[in-house]
Amino acid sequence: MPQTTTAPRFRERFPTLSNSTYLVSHSMGAPPLGARDALVAYWEAWAKEGPEAWNEWLPALQDLADNLGTIFGAAPGSVSLAPNVSILQAAIASSMDWNGARNEVVFEDLQFPSVTYVWKAWERFGAKVVRVPSDDGRTMSTERLVAAITEKTAVVVLSHAAYVSGALIDVSAIVARCHETGALFVLDVYQTTGTYPYDVTALDLDMAVGGSHKWLCGGPGCGFIYVKPALRAKFEPAITGWMAHESPFAFEPAPIRLTWNQHRWNTGTPTVPGYLVARAGHDAIREVGVTNIRAHNLRLTAAILGHASERGIATPTPLDPAQRTGWIGLAFQGDDRVADQLIERRIFVDYRPGCGIRVSPHFYTSDEEIEAFFEAIDELRTR
Repeated sequence: MPQTTTAPRFRERFPTLSNSTYLVSHSMGAPPLGARDALVAYWEAWAKEGPEAWNEWLPALQDLADNLGTIFGAAPGSVSLAPNVSILQAAIASSMDWNGARNEVVFEDLQFPSVTYVWKAWERFGAKVVRVPSDDGRTMSTERLVAAITEKTAVVVLSHAAYVSGALIDVSAIVARCHETGALFVLDVYQTTGTYPYDVTALDLDMAVGGSHKWLCGGPGCGFIYVKPALRAKFEPAITGWMAHESPFAFEPAPIRLTWNQHRWNTGTPTVPGYLVARAGHDAIREVGVTNIRAHNLRLTAAILGHASERGIATPTPLDPAQRTGWIGLAFQGDDRVADQLIERRIFVDYRPGCGIRVSPHFYTSDEEIEAFFEAIDELRTR
């Protein structure tokens, strides 16, 4: 008998599931009803209170950041919000001194392009990029990553899981090497937060950055940064703004007096609706529990791999569940065409060259939906 760990009450929070099969949470999580309610409440507060609504919004944003942090073991006050990770990466770069011998930035060949754009641009200020190659274009060698980190390394910026394959890296080995050499470690957790359990405190991470629109079901516009509390005062971002001031509503002239708390990484006027809309997704992830989500995902991805094997469909993602995050790639002749046709039927997936059709079951995905997906694959491949 088909089974699912997803209670009906969770599916009912996601109306998109009533008229579609949603297998693309690795790219954009399904929208919860609570997100719509948050947008309406935002408008109503704006309409009723005018500028006085800031007295409601600002505490809500701080609470949202702390609430998000509980998903990955962050202490209260250690998570800050931002519109996106690119801004946060640039803020990190702007807070570092690039004039000395320790000026190298290490990142992997499979890093998401936007991040590489930011750090490559910092070469004009004295940074030197060290890009660690991949042997197969899908995975990264732990030994090669560790060897690239030396006493010249200022910062190491790595993805928890490769966006092109879902392959995980050995975080503990990188943390140990960074501590040994004195390099700052920034872990990009965009691909894992909400589907793969990790704890920033237990891992002893210096920093972690990510966003809400994938597995967290929070929509675009709510990025975040975790900074180890012991390191907070060490960084003074030059990419900043009035909301990072110790007393923002004092409207003091420059230079800025950076606040000591989590708002230190803020910039200008916050994108309030983008943040508030993310809360419902965060709450759902907390309620279900990432450990439960992972177990459900592993069972369904195993079923996907079984269906793929029966049909002779190649799977570019790692077969060992301990080595991958929450999605599976399905590669076959005409996969790009089939992906488009699946989407026309409201079977939401996406396609990437070299990876094929990317399929990601989340906590709201049922066994029946996986079976229906492969029935559609069988039909469309014969056309």
